[in-house]
Amino acid sequence: MQFKDSSGKRWSEPRSLKDVLKRVINDFGDNGAMYAIHEHWIEAVGSTIAEHCTPRRLIDGELLIEVDHPGWATEVQYLEQALVTKLTQLHSSLELKGIRVQVKGA
Repeated sequence: MQFKDSSGKRWSEPRSLKDVLKRVINDFGDNGAMYAIHEHWIEAVGSTIAEHCTPRRLIDGELLIEVDHPGWATEVQYLEQALVTKLTQLHSSLELKGIRVQVKGA
């Protein structure tokens, strides 16, 4: 079976799942930004914060992060600039302007 990618090039099966997922993610229109954020999330925020805080989406250059408790919202807001800096260092094509926090279920 043959497929065409966005540049019109043909490719045939088999492909690694990682390659296929990257293509699908890049087709979301954010140039893979959310994929990059998820890929580097634990490295950027640490395992403790990652257990309680989840990146959800990019809206006009701001990363929406969902937290499981209001205390984590305060922590993420306090660390905002450091998190933005760390994520952009880990993936240079990210264009983050800031972070918005939402408490899960609120």
